[in-house]
Amino acid sequence: MKIIAVHKGFACDHSSTSYQFLAVDKPLDEKARRAVSSLSRRATPTRRRVSFIYHAEGYDLPGGWEKLMREYYDVMYSESYDWWTLAMAFDAPKKQQEALRQYAFSGRDDLGLSVECDGRRVTVAVHCRADAEALYGIGQGYEDDGDDFDEEDEEYEEDEESDGATFESEDGLLGLLTQVRQQLIDGDYQALYAVWEVYGVEDDEEESPPRPSSRKQGKKVVDEFRALLATE
Repeated sequence: MKIIAVHKGFACDHSSTSYQFLAVDKPLDEKARRAVSSLSRRATPTRRRVSFIYHAEGYDLPGGWEKLMREYYDVMYSESYDWWTLAMAFDAPKKQQEALRQYAFSGRDDLGLSVECDGRRVTVAVHCRADAEALYGIGQGYEDDGDDFDEEDEEYEEDEESDGATFESEDGLLGLLTQVRQQLIDGDYQALYAVWEVYGVEDDEEESPPRPSSRKQGKKVVDEFRALLATE
């Protein structure tokens, strides 16, 4: 495994930590769901989604969220006392991995972006504060108990088995991350540059990442993603 960037993590006094995962490209089979459910007695993974919530300090996802992104899921968001991690994973060739690593940085208060590669699998994670109004605007509240998971899976049960099917989540934030992920797969890194514009600190030791060429297509997704990134 090759680590392109290391994120120190947030240290804060919090009472709960939550995770939401979504498998975009391929639904989990029964064996994979058993492996995921073994991480927590309260976890009930479906073919596409799973959530984890820890209400006591000192308890967290065993083995970390990164392993789940490498093996099972494609997008994830985590919230802990208003500190957020927004992650997207996909397979990419070496050349694209090197291009992505140019956008990794750690800014003030460890807000920034990390890139981790394991073979062809690359995970891009944005460490941020989230704007509450922007979250509401994409239909994502702070409380999501996962009660609609089974219904969501059933709705797309026929589509998810067909070739070239695109899975769309009813969770607004997971849906937005899915769109940003597709842009990254297509080589459009405007969303990553937006993270630098909000949290980056240009100095003698750290240069700014390359500015991607502007594309009209997908601009709404980039603008919506950038609006999520709060500084306070």
